[in-house]
Amino acid sequence: MKFLKTKEENLEENYLELHYDEIDGETAAVLERLRPALKYIEGISDGKRVTVPLSSIFYFETVDRKTFGYTSNTCLEVKETLQNIIDDHKEAGFVRISKSCIVNLYKIKRLQGDLNMRTLIYLKNDECIVMNRGYRAEFYQALKHIQEKKNEAN
Repeated sequence: MKFLKTKEENLEENYLELHYDEIDGETAAVLERLRPALKYIEGISDGKRVTVPLSSIFYFETVDRKTFGYTSNTCLEVKETLQNIIDDHKEAGFVRISKSCIVNLYKIKRLQGDLNMRTLIYLKNDECIVMNRGYRAEFYQALKHIQEKKNEAN
């Protein structure tokens, strides 16, 4: 199998293309590793049922017993609980950062320490969310796991 990487300036979103005559074992293994990142989630936005790629979700938050997912330009109410999202989508890069919030590790721009041992998480959409110190060990362990997977790919 050949693997081609091409850097393109000013892309709105990264994309992958697969060209094949027949899916062999090697190609199937690659697709299986990608599967967690290619999932979709359903929710309600502006009164309409919508389906969005899980990879476009920046974070999930629970407010007044309702769970919301936030993309760069949309907020959608989802039926799953935060625990179900973690259980079902941990391999897609989601990790809990507080009792009421889960962040997508792939959408983080930078981290910054805060008073009271909390961490400010700046996302790629320039939003800032707060990680409570009780979730720090789990967060950094998940971040390390993602970095190891990235190093294996290179």
